[in-house]
Amino acid sequence: MSTCLIFPGLNGLMRRADRGRFIELPEVQEYFKRAEAALASRLNLTVNLNQLVQKEKDEIYAIENLSLAAVIICSIQCGVYKKLESAGLKYDWLMGCSLGDNARAIAAGSYLFEDAVVNHVHFTKNIEGVDKIGANIGVAAKVSHPFSSEDMAWFEEIGTDASHLTPRFLNIGGRFKELQLIRERAKEKRWAVMPILDYPAHSRYIAPYVEKVEDEYRTVSMTAPQKRIFSSLSCKELKQPEEIREEILLCITKTIHWHRAIETLVSEKNVTEFINIGPCRSLSGMMKDIPVDAKLTEASELIFTEEAAD
Repeated sequence: MSTCLIFPGLNGLMRRADRGRFIELPEVQEYFKRAEAALASRLNLTVNLNQLVQKEKDEIYAIENLSLAAVIICSIQCGVYKKLESAGLKYDWLMGCSLGDNARAIAAGSYLFEDAVVNHVHFTKNIEGVDKIGANIGVAAKVSHPFSSEDMAWFEEIGTDASHLTPRFLNIGGRFKELQLIRERAKEKRWAVMPILDYPAHSRYIAPYVEKVEDEYRTVSMTAPQKRIFSSLSCKELKQPEEIREEILLCITKTIHWHRAIETLVSEKNVTEFINIGPCRSLSGMMKDIPVDAKLTEASELIFTEEAAD
């Protein structure tokens, strides 16, 4: 039996409850201070993360603040991880979902926190216009009618990129006109459609923004992981710093195979428990739709139960 820690992505601050769940932890505040100091000293950028995280969702996720939202999420995840590790938590694997790959790499000892924060802000500073291309949506099918191979072929045929997160939930990045086709088809299929991000994350359509920085990004320093990393992009263990670095870049434009990664960890790596680092619970909600025999535990349950006992 083994345990895997899971790190959610950029949707981590969508709900007010998620934004406030771990903010008061001293470990999180420590990472906020470290992030602010690194941005000030290396990019001459003065920010107050505690002030930003108190804003409304639309302001936090505005294009001009998007990189800082990512910094907040990464800082919270690193603080939560430090709290759990200090308490003696035993685990075997680390897996991130999209942006969560950064905190996952930091937790594994592959990536320095300050480097991750500074690099993310630096490499995403010229993304003006990305919200004019398209968007990222969630599409949920009925429990009784999960997405078929024909459905997946149709999404590909119309030129969208669908990440298969569970048998009945997709994260889809695409241009506005193709996303409208999905909304129209959803009425016929009785799918639920929900907005996620105001730019086409995990799709080919933001490749031009990635291509501008990929040569410089490949000079980013990473080391071999000290903890075992599993990829939700390639569904395999990552052992080399080069592949860890490459996948952090690739997950911006490529689809994620979350439920296949979960199934592989359970069937091939004997994972029997997943611990959601947070701050959001989107990955927890998806677990009930993935056909595996594994326990899901919230990091918040472990942290606040222990504090109450003290």
